[in-house]
Amino acid sequence: MTTVAHTLRKGYRTLRLPLAESEYDRFLTDRSSAKDRLEDLYGEFAELLPEAFPWGYAFFGFTKPSIKQQLLCRRIRLNQGHTVFTIVPAFVRPSMTGRTQDVDQALFLMRFHVPCWAIAHVFGRDAMYWYRLEQGLGRFSLVGTTVKTPEHLPKNLVADEKHSWLKGERVYIATTAAQDCILGASVALSASQRALEKAMAFLPVKRRPWRPIIPTTRFNKISRVDAFSYGRDTPGDGAVASLPLAVRRHPPGRP
Repeated sequence: MTTVAHTLRKGYRTLRLPLAESEYDRFLTDRSSAKDRLEDLYGEFAELLPEAFPWGYAFFGFTKPSIKQQLLCRRIRLNQGHTVFTIVPAFVRPSMTGRTQDVDQALFLMRFHVPCWAIAHVFGRDAMYWYRLEQGLGRFSLVGTTVKTPEHLPKNLVADEKHSWLKGERVYIATTAAQDCILGASVALSASQRALEKAMAFLPVKRRPWRPIIPTTRFNKISRVDAFSYGRDTPGDGAVASLPLAVRRHPPGRP
């Protein structure tokens, strides 16, 4: 087993697949077993693999060992389009920052705002490691994310704008949230209804020809006068029980 000799070029993509750590060595060393495993994964999770996968592929060597985890990853090249994909197992975090099972419980506690220094005291490493790991969760866009259980998506959204400054001028950050999750934020140059709706254009307020990503049944706008009084509801009616909040942590050592 040798690493790939091909020069890295534009067009490489990553496939993160549910490969167990106990089977991963065989996946790397046994081509026949690796091919059978990929076929099984396509039959079970077709949405995780590229659309051209059924038209065939070829193994395309390996990546260099990760410095952080000392882990190799297989590469495949599709017969249709010749796009190269790197297969990364799900038991490691993105960018090889750690084993999933080693950081899972610590990240769960961060949901309840446990400080990074306390996480480091219990789970080891230093506070900055856990801070960076948490901040890394926001690198990926919700748009285009594979949704396997659409019934779990929130049906009610709430929106508000936060006053801020940009180059000395007041701006408004239009924010949309649901179920303790910030779904998106965009900058509006004024607080007018037209400017805010333009900033929130990523929401399915205007129906598009394709199926909306978030099938909302109620969209609530929080009044700027009173954060606890709700304005108009579109398209349904009723009030939201609570407004989900997003807390951005300061780096360890900062106030």
